[in-house]
Amino acid sequence: MRNLSINLLLLITTVILFFGGIEVALRVTGLQTTKPNPPKIFQKSPHPDISYELIPNIKEKAYRSIISTNSLGFRGPEIDPQKPLIAVLGDSITFGYGLEDHETIPARLQNLLPEWSILNTAAPGYDLTVQTAIYREKLKSLEPHILILIFHPNDVEGIGVGFLDNDGIIRSQGWTPSAPQCDPIDHGLLGYLPGRCFLDIHSTFYKVVKKVVNSRFRQKQLIQMQEESKQHPEEDDITDVQIKSYADDLARLHQILPQSLPRLFIIWPDRRLHAIARPKIIQIVKKYGFEVLDLYDVFGNAAPTLSWDTVHPNAETAKRGAEEIWRFIQEHKLLPLPTGGD
Repeated sequence: MRNLSINLLLLITTVILFFGGIEVALRVTGLQTTKPNPPKIFQKSPHPDISYELIPNIKEKAYRSIISTNSLGFRGPEIDPQKPLIAVLGDSITFGYGLEDHETIPARLQNLLPEWSILNTAAPGYDLTVQTAIYREKLKSLEPHILILIFHPNDVEGIGVGFLDNDGIIRSQGWTPSAPQCDPIDHGLLGYLPGRCFLDIHSTFYKVVKKVVNSRFRQKQLIQMQEESKQHPEEDDITDVQIKSYADDLARLHQILPQSLPRLFIIWPDRRLHAIARPKIIQIVKKYGFEVLDLYDVFGNAAPTLSWDTVHPNAETAKRGAEEIWRFIQEHKLLPLPTGGD
């Protein structure tokens, strides 16, 4: 009995030292923190309708990649004033969340269209109202020769423009400071772990485990939602009210665009087919002079995403998407100048 107690004590001590060592290592190396660690790439915008923007002339690590910006405060290199300009509006999909600078959709387009200068004006959280303000305040004076708007179905959610808090974290409308909130694992065996709320706030090791567990859970959830949408295409979570609101926002963008400006609307697919909403959206955007490329025709609702994210395209998907955009531009003769490919 005494030997059993000693062995049990040794086992408990070993486990504590093992996990304690991992905890210390994570804290010392900074690989994981318990406090919020927002990307240091944003600043508050002087334009209220834009709210926040990328800091100009930086090269910082964010979203597991390196983010470089130009003097205009947009991701990517400086534009070439000797080349005609293609401006790309969008959100985190267009921005290239989780991708390196050369892997984003606009960067891939730049390789395919070397005679043109491609400007990536997107940032995470930007909706159509912000994109309209971006054009009005920053793009109009640059006189782009063509405008590309990359749309994602979550752009119609209507959650409003976020804002940057004093810690550099993008917050949604209505957010107010409060005590730290725990968001522990709530599924599987770890959902029954005692003290999980305390661990979620104070343990770096728990946060690492949570990332791994949640990533696997989201992958399963992604596949399940994709299959459900294929089996029930008549079910669509985009409402007519949301479509009407988006149409109103698009009308405001249309009002400030030069009538002769060629414009291309790209529908980037998510995990749902949106078989009911997409034709309605396409009809609306065509009314405002946009050519439309629906990438559901290429990817369906199963465009490969970042493995740890399940929302944003991985590098290969972004490359394929850019190639489809390039091909569409060629076939519809949207560019008046000769173009090349890589």
